[in-house]
Amino acid sequence: MDDLSPALVADELTLSYGAVRALDGLSLTAERGRVTALLGPNGAGKTTSISCATGLLRPDGGTVRVLGEDPWRAGPEHRARVRVMIQDGGLVSGTSAMSLLRYGATLHAAPLDVDQVAEHLGIDEFGRTLVRRLSGGQRQRLALALAIIGRPDLVFLDEPTAGMDPAIRKRVRTLIRGLARTGTAVVLTTHLMDDVTGLADAVHVIARGKVVASGSVQEVISAHRSRDGGLTVQATATGVDPAVAPALEADLRAAAARHGASLEVTAGGAADLESVLLDLMEEADATARAGRSPDTTATEETR
Repeated sequence: MDDLSPALVADELTLSYGAVRALDGLSLTAERGRVTALLGPNGAGKTTSISCATGLLRPDGGTVRVLGEDPWRAGPEHRARVRVMIQDGGLVSGTSAMSLLRYGATLHAAPLDVDQVAEHLGIDEFGRTLVRRLSGGQRQRLALALAIIGRPDLVFLDEPTAGMDPAIRKRVRTLIRGLARTGTAVVLTTHLMDDVTGLADAVHVIARGKVVASGSVQEVISAHRSRDGGLTVQATATGVDPAVAPALEADLRAAAARHGASLEVTAGGAADLESVLLDLMEEADATARAGRSPDTTATEETR
């Protein structure tokens, strides 16, 4: 398979659980060597789409290709190239953290160096502790290490920094970014916008089983603002003395005023992305409600 082709291609996926439409024409891609973030509220369809991509669920309609193959029909060799990290689950609880990590490494032909991974994530500090006695953040680190130890071509990470302190979160981000640089396609889901702005090369915002926005972080933010009739001009100032920052901001506002424009000073980071995400979720909800009969809407609102 061409190494330049996307690692994941989902096209018009549909899947229902009884009367609940979990996926409603979802389409997205994840490129090799890049970090792709799937954003959206609980129940939006993120986990269901990943389950289809890993062969755990078979979609009712549409197609999904992972490393060029249908994951539902793929064999063990293909599955070994795709890894999944899930939150606080699937870990053998009666063994020590390091024993489990070393065993996981033996399942792959060319694993990462176990000791280096353990040191980077701080697993060596609790390596002799039984898994069942680990804290939530420690279990997250171990689950992440197990997901990446085999050098996968594609890895799905569910809330990879949940429950971790800031220092460890920084290490995890560095590790994920380094993994992508080696050619691995990383797909992550998270509710932490700092992780997205610090890691993601591409973003897919999912609501009610479909993708409602895609692009880089800044593209998603800018497209949403321009759609609302605003023009976003982004500038980066480096080496500015904090003492002169207010004067610089005043000069910028004055320049904007001369052209009849208002100026919003922002870092263009997590806060902006979160506000756009909330707007998109509200719009998706409003669209869904508009498509229902008044009687149905009234009934649901009383539940």
